[in-house]
Amino acid sequence: MNNIIQFTARKDLSAQRNLEEFIAMARDHIPTWGHLNGFTWDAVSWPTLNGNIWFTNQENTKVRRKAAPSPEQLLQPAFMEAAKAYLRHRHHTKPHKNLGREMSALRALEYVLRQDMGVADITKVSERHFQQTLALIGHQKAVAFIAGELLGILKRLADYAIVTSSAHYWNHHYRRDRSYAKTNGFLAQQHIKDKKVPDQDALLAIAEVFNHGYHQPLEDVDVLVTSITALLLCAPTRIMETVRFRIDCLASDQDKNGKTQYYLKYWVPKINSFARKPIPETMAETAIEAIRRLTEVTEAGRRLARHMETHPTKFYRHAKCPNVAANQVLTPEQVMHALGFAKISSAQAFVKTWTGSYKLSGLTLDSLWQIVIKVHQELNPYFPYQEPTVKGEVTPLKMSESLLCCLRSQFATTLATSPVLLAPFNRGYYAKRLDADVENRKQQKNYGKAANCCFYTRHGFEPFKFKSHSVRHMLNRLAKQSGGSIDIITAWSSRSTNRQTLTYLDNDQGEAAVAVASLMGHEVEQSTKAPVTSEEAEIYSQGPIHRNRYGLCRRSWRIGPCNKFADCLNCSEVLICKGDRFAADVIASEREELAKTYQAAEDAVGRGERPATRWMKVSGPQIKKLDALLSILNDPLVPDGSPITLTGTDFSHEQTLVNGKAEEAGVKLLDRTTLAIEYGEDLLACLDELRS
Repeated sequence: MNNIIQFTARKDLSAQRNLEEFIAMARDHIPTWGHLNGFTWDAVSWPTLNGNIWFTNQENTKVRRKAAPSPEQLLQPAFMEAAKAYLRHRHHTKPHKNLGREMSALRALEYVLRQDMGVADITKVSERHFQQTLALIGHQKAVAFIAGELLGILKRLADYAIVTSSAHYWNHHYRRDRSYAKTNGFLAQQHIKDKKVPDQDALLAIAEVFNHGYHQPLEDVDVLVTSITALLLCAPTRIMETVRFRIDCLASDQDKNGKTQYYLKYWVPKINSFARKPIPETMAETAIEAIRRLTEVTEAGRRLARHMETHPTKFYRHAKCPNVAANQVLTPEQVMHALGFAKISSAQAFVKTWTGSYKLSGLTLDSLWQIVIKVHQELNPYFPYQEPTVKGEVTPLKMSESLLCCLRSQFATTLATSPVLLAPFNRGYYAKRLDADVENRKQQKNYGKAANCCFYTRHGFEPFKFKSHSVRHMLNRLAKQSGGSIDIITAWSSRSTNRQTLTYLDNDQGEAAVAVASLMGHEVEQSTKAPVTSEEAEIYSQGPIHRNRYGLCRRSWRIGPCNKFADCLNCSEVLICKGDRFAADVIASEREELAKTYQAAEDAVGRGERPATRWMKVSGPQIKKLDALLSILNDPLVPDGSPITLTGTDFSHEQTLVNGKAEEAGVKLLDRTTLAIEYGEDLLACLDELRS
């Protein structure tokens, strides 16, 4: 645990003096991030445990990071010093992962102060500047969170007597109806939530390319995109959680019914827990194939990682490495092959970048390996891990253990894969290839085909913007529609609270109103849902569904079966003609659909869904009645043309007339179900005997 270093402001000093002492303390006494490669206080970019911080200003947040930003692109020096001191002290006393929001708030505040005073002096911030900053960030999607970070920064600096103490009384208006929950979270309007699910055409395009892999070899980048998408469709997974996948992350076990259940197993940093996520049966084969393909294309990376762990001083002898002694001087062609380039000019450019000279003469495998190690340390600052290790948290996987262990440029479309350099996996490898905006920007800059990295356009599809997180929204909705409880969905999605899950679920306000009105005893206007097809019903895994020739009606196990469910079986007026093949086929089909519903209800009961027993009580007798009817219709001893009627239980035309007259006379007639509950089956049998 870090030593606690608190800053105690002196009220008798000016705000400027307190700020100077605060900066000196953070710079000279706080060790946070100081052990990371490349960290120096005066740098314009800081490495942290959650990515790099770039101290660029509001106008240059997207400046190209390969070249050092110019002074005009950076925060003003005085403000940058204050920002650095705040961030280092804040993350020393209470580390968190919201660095991006903090930098967004600081950049916006610096811009407002600079525009107003010419010099961004944070000690002179006023409520006017605070409100102007809120207006500046108002267009951003996470404005409510950034506003909260901004307010927190100013209030903490007020505690240190660096900004005015009146900051404790300021507040932002991104609350209540303008809060994230209302505008984009679990209370957002339905059309906003609908935008979060993936475009079906985008998914189908990825699926089509994945299917090509069964018949022809795919490029490594296509294996990456399609296989990761397949795994995201197997269970709600965050894209960077895939870095925690081992090659044996897919496992199986026998459920209580003796069926094989596949699941993904990996450590989830978000909840600091190990997860076993069940995979739907329909996705099991796809998951197996996706893991196989990813294992195959990343095996070379794991071999290199193991070599660098066990023999870090020896050149890695890959397949195209010259078979010469380690201290033998290499020819330019041998240098080219040893580094894995296709052209001598590429090898020269590589050597020039890291040595300052284009010369390829006089190099041996030993001296060349020293250059490679230097580049390797730059590219992989956390080696042997892909992610930084955090004190007190579970150590991440080594690259040699990770399913996604990548070689440098392995997923580039125009560059040769390096056989001697590793590159840690990042979400850009996946996201940028599925982002139509990235492709459009490149075409606007006229980079030509050489810059074409868009997965969709390379395969002849219209470019889409596909977000990995949208799959989590889709799976959560499907789980809810299939009758999964919010507790199960929360656990399946590896979240800490049910409240977070609500953001991912659709919220049909009409359905909610009907449910509440029913509980309160009020009547509301009813609306009819459009039927779905049998193919669509397969998504719901044979859940609480009524099937008929018109479509399917979905309900909940808890609501119970519809009182019109297979009502013709209870009608004494039904007349069936023996020999009518159409009628026999329809009855047989309905019997099979009833059997599916019964089996689904039985499975639900086995999972603890006790309300599903009502479905079994209704559909069970119906199945027996249909079995008896089918035995007569298929009995060769019963001549064709014979009329067949059913013994009704709660419907006949005569009974309808009697019920109408009784209602007019103010007489209440008890139905057979009520009589059976109150008086038992013996009374019903007696009444039937008298009636006959």
